[in-house]
Amino acid sequence: MSLKKEIKLHTIISSLLISFMIVTLLGILLNFNHTSNSLGMELLKINETQTQSANAVTSVVTYFRGLDTLGEVTILFLSIFGISYAIGESKLKRNILKDENQLLQIGVKVLFPIIILFGIYIVINGHLSPGGGFQGGVIIASAFLLKFLAFGDNITLNHKIISFLESLSGAAFILTGILGVLVMDRFFGNFLPLGETGNLFSAGVIPLIYIFVGLKVASEIILLINYFIKAKDV
Repeated sequence: MSLKKEIKLHTIISSLLISFMIVTLLGILLNFNHTSNSLGMELLKINETQTQSANAVTSVVTYFRGLDTLGEVTILFLSIFGISYAIGESKLKRNILKDENQLLQIGVKVLFPIIILFGIYIVINGHLSPGGGFQGGVIIASAFLLKFLAFGDNITLNHKIISFLESLSGAAFILTGILGVLVMDRFFGNFLPLGETGNLFSAGVIPLIYIFVGLKVASEIILLINYFIKAKDV
């Protein structure tokens, strides 16, 4: 009986503490609402002068916090590395896709190049509209997922080429950041012409960064999909 009372008491105390924290956080957010709006306007002004990107979110991701983006890409790489190491431990291979779907195979033959083209479009136009390297890279990888699902063992992936593209894009990504330091004295400094806002060739170095990110994300997700589909028994 005393145990039940103790549990109820803990529950009541925890609920009160959580409620107090929620109310406090809401109060803080409401008080800083005006400041947040002013910061957003200042960011848009800086975007007009330093990047001239039609998509201000792109400027934040690749320019103002490019070092954080590098960390995000590194986390993705480490995740793929860990999965490949764990799955590669075993010796017996098996494909988890045993049944072939002819309707899916016919659809993939039509959709595969369209999805790839759409993914490339999302990557290249990331500075003009919602999208960019991360989104476009995943879309490109989804085309390969459909192909794996449709053809199973009848499709093989050249790991050397995919790994080379992943390494090349990662090296180019870091090199772009270093060039920004050398030329503009800041990581991912905009050392290319800004162009005119709204044009494809604009926003300086941002489209270049997104191309490298898109290529790297696509390569890593494709490898991840292949590792899971070509699973291995322990």
